[in-house]
Amino acid sequence: MVLCAAVPSYCESAAAARPGVEGTGAGADVETVVHELELGDPVFPSKPPDTYRVVQTKDANGFPLGYALFIRTIVCEDKKCKAVEATLHWNALGYYERFEYPPTKPLTKKEHTPFTDEDYAKLDEILQDSSSILGRHSLAYLSKPVAKDEVVDGWSGATPATVQQSVVKDAAFTTWVMWRWANGEIVPQLQTITEQSCNPKYLTHLLGSQDRRSVDFALKYVVEHHPADVQFVDGVFNVLETGDREHVALSLQFLSGAISDVEQLHARLIDSCSRMKSIYCPMVLSHLAAEPELPAATLEGLSGQLDRLPYFPVHLILRLLEQQEFFSEKTEADVSRLLDSDNFFVARRASEFLLKQDLASETRSRLDAFRKQNRDRL
Repeated sequence: MVLCAAVPSYCESAAAARPGVEGTGAGADVETVVHELELGDPVFPSKPPDTYRVVQTKDANGFPLGYALFIRTIVCEDKKCKAVEATLHWNALGYYERFEYPPTKPLTKKEHTPFTDEDYAKLDEILQDSSSILGRHSLAYLSKPVAKDEVVDGWSGATPATVQQSVVKDAAFTTWVMWRWANGEIVPQLQTITEQSCNPKYLTHLLGSQDRRSVDFALKYVVEHHPADVQFVDGVFNVLETGDREHVALSLQFLSGAISDVEQLHARLIDSCSRMKSIYCPMVLSHLAAEPELPAATLEGLSGQLDRLPYFPVHLILRLLEQQEFFSEKTEADVSRLLDSDNFFVARRASEFLLKQDLASETRSRLDAFRKQNRDRL
């Protein structure tokens, strides 16, 4: 169920804001929508889910900006435990950003001692870690008996040493419960809501984001739902040139399906090689090498990039030319330029390649001169 509403002011004191998905420059016009979600209580997993009102904010373009949820929960079955009241915030992709608490109801530790500023900072840091060990242990685990030499930590019992570094000291239960709310079953539900806004304009915006998780979200969505949609080609090429290993792999998967003209695809991939991170360029070269037979234009396009690349991609391109048994006037000219490279290893690899070819007399003379000058290093 979705309701339009103003964002309620559940609390006034907040932890420091965290960066999320970039805004779109439309900060003045913010729309709020209330979504009613069915969520279970992490403290009592056997109880039926309750309905919670999650507030979504959108900018003037209708792009999701984030989510907020007010919770009031106890953190254990012990009557001495005080209830926790807080508002949790997530970015547009469902990743925890920050929490807020009422100034008159601070979070507390053992013996109802209020959290210090350091405790709040520690809790916020823990909640940022979506892969925390807290996701692999139950609340009951925090209360199980521990050895005498283990440090007692927590409200209702001793905290096992394996999780002591992942909780606020003397507030293990509170930490566990807050982490479960911030990183638990609500996350995929928030992502599902965001997917409802995944029109081409929003996906293109995310593909150009500086936030890795935004790019992850958009790229995976495009690969799954728009595997051959050419309107995303430019955005995905940008990801290919600026992203990490997983981004490159997904980009190659998409681009291979979206661009039907093989020579056009190869030309753009080769052009991207000189602009992407050099450690990922071999992934593009391996992708090309996996094809049984490459067009001459592709092979000559690769040789044209040689003097713009470091040693390992140069080696891979020359090996590919050898495997394809390809050699042309252009290839000869491109490779022979490497004999003047400041990188001796590049120059030596070029000489080894040329030594196997039927060369023009001028190139043969240059090669002989290079090998004579460096005979002690070959």
